[in-house]
Amino acid sequence: MNNITQKLHNESSPIQNEPLITTRIQLKGYGASQYQARIITQPLTPIGVNKRSYTYAVSDVISSTRIILENPRIHSSTRHQLEAILTSLLNRLDNVVNVPFIQGTDPQLSQVSKELFKKMTTINHYLTELNANIATIKGKNQ
Repeated sequence: MNNITQKLHNESSPIQNEPLITTRIQLKGYGASQYQARIITQPLTPIGVNKRSYTYAVSDVISSTRIILENPRIHSSTRHQLEAILTSLLNRLDNVVNVPFIQGTDPQLSQVSKELFKKMTTINHYLTELNANIATIKGKNQ
C-alpha cells in the first residue's frame, strides 16, 4: 500500500493540523521569477526552514500577492503571472463550507453523503499537496 493510500485509510491522523506552507522555490514552480518570489516574500516573516529554504504561511503569501496586485503600475504580463500564482495558492487552501446533508430524509443516505464528502475533501487535499511538490521540483530545476 503506497503512502497516499495508507493516509486515506488512516482516519486517526487529522489533515487539518498540518500547516500550509510554501517556499520561494515553490513560487518559482508556480510561475514566478526569482525576483517576483523575493518581492512577494520580502515583507513576510518566515515561519520555519525546510531544506535550506525559508517557509512562509500560504495565507500570508496570498495576502502579500494581493497587495502587490493592487499596484496599478504593474505590467500586464507580470499581473497575469501573479494572478496565476494567486490562483494556485488559493487552490491549496481548503476553504470548504460544511453543508447540511439531506436533513429530514433517509439517515443512511445522509451518512453515506457525509462520508463521501469527507473522502473527496481528503483526496483534494492530497492532490494539492502533490501539486505543491511538483511546483517545488519545477522551481528547483529553473
